[in-house]
Amino acid sequence: MASRHLVAARAYPRREAGPRSVTRIDRHSLILVIGLLALVAFAGVLYLSQASVAAQLRYRLYESEWQARDIWGRNFALRQEIADLERLSAVEERAARLGMIDAPAGPYIACTMPGTQFARSGQPAATQVQAGAEAAPTAGLWTLVAERLGWSRGAGALASAMVQRP
Repeated sequence: MASRHLVAARAYPRREAGPRSVTRIDRHSLILVIGLLALVAFAGVLYLSQASVAAQLRYRLYESEWQARDIWGRNFALRQEIADLERLSAVEERAARLGMIDAPAGPYIACTMPGTQFARSGQPAATQVQAGAEAAPTAGLWTLVAERLGWSRGAGALASAMVQRP
C-alpha cells in the first residue's frame, strides 16, 4: 500500500520549488512602508498648517506696516499744520480777528498779593473764620478756590495788581 503522501503527490502535482516570487512582500516590510508613508503624510500636514499660520502673520505684519505709514503721514501733516499756525503772521491775523490790539509802549509790572487774614488776639479761630466768611461776598466755592490759587482774579484785585512805572 502506498502512503497517502505519495498518492496525494501524484494526484496533485506540486509546483516546483523555486525562488520566491517578486510580488510577494514580507509582513515587516509592508508595515515599515505604511509607517513611512504615514510619517510623510503627517509631516506634510504639519508643514501646511505652519505655512498657513506664517502667511496669516505675514499679512497682519503688512497691514501693521501700512497703518504705521499712514499714522506717520498724518503725524507729519499735523506737524506741518501746527507749524503753519504758529507763524507770527498767522498769530497776528488771529489776534486781529479776535479784536486784540497792541499794548502801548512802556514797561509794566504786575504784582499780586494773596489775601491773608491775620489772627486777631482774643478770638478763637472758629469765630475768626465765621467773621471772615460773613465779610466776604457770597461767591461759589470753586470761585473762591480759583481766586486763592491765582487762576482768576476779581476786578479790584486786577486793578490793584497793575502798577505803571512813572
